[in-house]
Amino acid sequence: MPYPALLAPTGLADRFALIIDGLCRATAARIAVNRAMGPLIILIWRRLRRMASRFAALNARVRAGTLRAPRHRTTAPRKPRPPDRLPDRLPQHFAWLIRLVPEAAACGGQLQALLSDPEMQTLLAAAPQAGRILRPLCRMLAVQPPPALLPPPPARPAPQAAPPTPKSAKPKAPGRAPPDVPPDPPGMVWRRWRGILMPEFPRPGPPAPPVESLPLPALDDG
Repeated sequence: MPYPALLAPTGLADRFALIIDGLCRATAARIAVNRAMGPLIILIWRRLRRMASRFAALNARVRAGTLRAPRHRTTAPRKPRPPDRLPDRLPQHFAWLIRLVPEAAACGGQLQALLSDPEMQTLLAAAPQAGRILRPLCRMLAVQPPPALLPPPPARPAPQAAPPTPKSAKPKAPGRAPPDVPPDPPGMVWRRWRGILMPEFPRPGPPAPPVESLPLPALDDG
């Protein structure tokens, strides 16, 4: 019974999905060797399948002409994500997947050939957002990313104008010391009369009684 010939995938999304399928099969085969890697294999599967779906959606938007322009990166620190949205805790060092699954090295060669395809180069020029999907995969498979896949340098904020330097204040000339004000005489009271503050001196008391004259001593003529 003749079987129909299988056609090789020609689109970028199909070729990328084929690479992801190969990686998933290679990682699943490691469970038979070491069952303790089961939780880690599940995390790797989730990450790889997410890459395939994101790349397919991006490629569809590029072909439909509905892709939005990428936002410019800034040097401002990012806000921490809430605990329920933290990414899967997978290794981040270079070639970490090949060290765990040596059979994945063959998929690395397929990825490098896909990145050198002129159609992929056109896609990367039209959609720089693809770098966020492909760069982690290149790191997993020890593939050196092409220059078109590198992230653009972050936009530096516009330098702010320096505040004007305050002019040095001239030292004030030493003024004259205020004159010493003599204290009020004893008994003087200040009262307000028709809105004017005026001093009021104490009224003089009753006259003192006359001092009786004392008899003068008699002078001796002799």
